[in-house]
Amino acid sequence: MHEVMPSDEIVTPSPLRLDDVEAHLTGEDEPLVRWLNGGPGTREGVEAYFRHCWEQWETAGPLRAFGIRVGTDETLAGTIDLRFAGKGLAPAR
Repeated sequence: MHEVMPSDEIVTPSPLRLDDVEAHLTGEDEPLVRWLNGGPGTREGVEAYFRHCWEQWETAGPLRAFGIRVGTDETLAGTIDLRFAGKGLAPAR
C-alpha cells in the first residue's frame, strides 16, 4: 500500500496505525460508545480493528478507515470510514 496523505497543512487524513490505539481509547466518549462501538473499547479490540483496517487497504477491500490528524505532530483527533460495500448499499455501477 502506498501512503495516502492529502493535507491542507491543518488537517491530515491518513490510514489508522497501531500507535493511534491509545489516542483512540482516550478519545472515546458516551455517544461514540453508545452509537458506534456498542460498548467501551479495549486495547485488544481496537488493535484488532486497526489491523483489519490495514488488511482492507492492502487487499483493496471495501473499507477505507482514516485517522484525522491535526498539527505538525499529527495528533489523532478523530476517524472517518468509507465503505464501498455492505448491507443496504447498492452495488456500484
